[in-house]
Amino acid sequence: PPEVAHTPEKKREVLENSVKMVMIGRDLMIGNPKLAEMGYVEGENVTFIVQNAQADMGLCQQIAQQMAQECDLVCAIATPMAQAAFNACMDSGKPVIYTAVSDPVAAMLANDEGKSEYNVTGTCDVLPVEAQLKLIRSFLPEAKKIGILYTTSETNSESQLKLYQDLAGAYGFEIVASGISTGADIPLACDTLLPQVDCLTNLTDNTVVSYLAVVL
Repeated sequence: PPEVAHTPEKKREVLENSVKMVMIGRDLMIGNPKLAEMGYVEGENVTFIVQNAQADMGLCQQIAQQMAQECDLVCAIATPMAQAAFNACMDSGKPVIYTAVSDPVAAMLANDEGKSEYNVTGTCDVLPVEAQLKLIRSFLPEAKKIGILYTTSETNSESQLKLYQDLAGAYGFEIVASGISTGADIPLACDTLLPQVDCLTNLTDNTVVSYLAVVL
């Protein structure tokens, strides 16, 4: 709908960020030939160690501690892994680069100006919450309650949830949130939440996204 359409400038900004995120994921999976052109050759003068915490917060800590000891630089994807890597590398001063962090300030990875006194930097992927609320209203004109599943230990989810709660009233919505601790909580949480709401919307919550097939 026209009222939620991006301006050409905003489209370019969103596309640029989206392409960056896709390229980072692709590079981790299959490598980037540009690195070899720049003199970084896997197995010769650089080694990439790729590990997946599978939305397990305890495993995040273990992986971060291991990488802090073995690696010269740590690239962390998503808030839980970024926080774990930052904490693990803080004392040594090893650089940490993060991506897909929704709120670096709330995650204490950056100050209010988006900077850090530590050796850490990265990019954020904050949701266009207001545009999503407009879109839901255009699709569901009679809807009153929106359900949101979120992980209580994920700072990124708490900040996004608050933004939804702050903006929902302006579009005639009430947010009904259900917090979970692990993916095993999702089936019961869905059974409890769904009868109370008209629709669900999703945050960039790592645990919930990992179990999205269960939610759907």
